[in-house]
Amino acid sequence: MTSISAASINTYQSPLQKLQNELLSEVNSGAISSSDKDALSAALTDIDSAMQASRTSDQASGTRPSPDGLKSKIDDLIAGEVSSGKLTSDQATELQGIFKAAFANGPGGAGGPGGAGGPPPGGPKQFLQSLQESLSASSSTSYGATGTSSSSSSSFSALLIDYQS
Repeated sequence: MTSISAASINTYQSPLQKLQNELLSEVNSGAISSSDKDALSAALTDIDSAMQASRTSDQASGTRPSPDGLKSKIDDLIAGEVSSGKLTSDQATELQGIFKAAFANGPGGAGGPGGAGGPPPGGPKQFLQSLQESLSASSSTSYGATGTSSSSSSSFSALLIDYQS
């Protein structure tokens, strides 16, 4: 029987959890003063609530904001925390640093959106070429780039859809 250690399991963290963990890490390292921790934590919670409300309305309307749009929205929310008196401008700068550090590799962690489960290295064309070669090697029928069989005994065609949101 095989045992799985907890260290090998990739657990999902919500954006707020990632940000709170980054905040704690920076407080523990001394990069952020422990006296700023409560204000920054409260601001993270406020920003997360606003982003969730925005996400809900985006999903209802079928739109998906661009990464630049999200960054702009977060910057506006941080500025709102400063103008409401919840954060100082120095704390706002620290908070922006927390966002940058927490999402340095994209929303999914290592490798950007989706994390390690992202697209294979080399892009879609290299993946398709590799797939075509492996299918040709494992089968007596080879397939061309159009998805048609090169075997004369039968004719197959396939439709490849390149969907990007």
